[in-house]
Amino acid sequence: MSESPPDPARLQRRLDRVTRARKEAERLLEEKSLELYEANQQLQAHSDDLEHQVRLRTQELEAALDQAKQAAKAKSEFLAVMSHEIRTPLNAVIGLSELLSMEELPESQREQIAVIHKNGQGLLELINDILDFSKMEARRLQLEEIEFSPVLEFKSWMNGFEVQHADRPVRLVLELGALPARLLGDRGRLRQIVFNLLSNAMKFTEQGEVRLSLTCRSLGDDRVHLTLKVRDTGIGMSAQQKERLFQPFTQADASINRRYGGTGLGLAISMRIAQAMGGEIHCESAEGVGTEFCVELRMRKVQERKPSLVSMGEECRCGGTALNILVVEDNQVNQMIISRMSEKLGHKVEVANHGREALEKVSDQTDIVLMDFIMPEMDGLECTRRIRKLDLERQPRIVALTANAFQEDKDHAREAGMDGFLSKPIHVEALRKELCASCPYHQVCEDSRAE
Repeated sequence: MSESPPDPARLQRRLDRVTRARKEAERLLEEKSLELYEANQQLQAHSDDLEHQVRLRTQELEAALDQAKQAAKAKSEFLAVMSHEIRTPLNAVIGLSELLSMEELPESQREQIAVIHKNGQGLLELINDILDFSKMEARRLQLEEIEFSPVLEFKSWMNGFEVQHADRPVRLVLELGALPARLLGDRGRLRQIVFNLLSNAMKFTEQGEVRLSLTCRSLGDDRVHLTLKVRDTGIGMSAQQKERLFQPFTQADASINRRYGGTGLGLAISMRIAQAMGGEIHCESAEGVGTEFCVELRMRKVQERKPSLVSMGEECRCGGTALNILVVEDNQVNQMIISRMSEKLGHKVEVANHGREALEKVSDQTDIVLMDFIMPEMDGLECTRRIRKLDLERQPRIVALTANAFQEDKDHAREAGMDGFLSKPIHVEALRKELCASCPYHQVCEDSRAE
């Protein structure tokens, strides 16, 4: 049976359906293409806007960073100026009161001088705390590595603390365990921790004792673990008060400041110093019983060496022959204080008002130059550089004498060729130690004192 031919009408309908389907597909494709184009255009616009926003944000961040750097620099410069401007008059107050205390005066006048000196010291400690905390907040705390005798230093620190608190009915006790002959570390920052803890203990102890103990154990090689404890029989603290101990500008409670004074910075500073030295501070306390602070530090010990090539029978100029001292200082009050302190210690003094005059006066006979930083005509750093270039048979020891007390100032002093650094206000004992350091037999003296 043969097939019938296709129906033209049906074929046409099928073709029409295919045509409509193709056109619909083309229409949908065109719509989707348009949507995709529009989406791409929007995406490009968003991308361009995002790039613009990123550029703006980057510029804003760069501007903010620049402003932060400028603010940090301004703050640093302000702190340096504040330190200099406050320490300069304090040098007169503390220095002259120390000099007056060395004179033969009626007891009533000596008491008044002692009050002036004590309050000047209190103001200096307050300034130091604020400056130290500012440096630590800016992460600018730098530690030095200085060789020192722990036995000698702790005895000296305790003696000095006893003198400051001789009027208090509280017994001070020092216990030293077996210690290395010499350690390597930041002696000044260690002293700061000790004095902060001792001052804190003395402040809150009306009667009884404050005990400072130091023990040491080896960690192998040249490393040692120091444990320093300060125990008092004072008012003690509650658990809630202990939680706020190491927070800056905070004391146990509001009545503490009214009754005992202080900024609440001492313990916060001590904790940060201890952490910078690879250690920590713990506290144990009970109300009405007392408080114990325990400081644990890691330091390096110095290998034992032969005493010195200098004969122990040689005369030591630390306390014997007078040194020839050149004081380079433009402030007349400071000139008078430093000169009289040096003369009280048995030395000969010549004064220069600025760096140019110092270059004319320094000679082969000059043992030590006490050099101010900021002076007219020629500052202390430039003067030091020029002295080091002079053709002298013997270069003098040059010690910075300045109200600038920041680490960068010490770095600049060393770079210029200075050998030591004294911050104003100058104390007689600190000056004596610096002058003693110019003695060729100084190490022999220090070793014998430590024994």
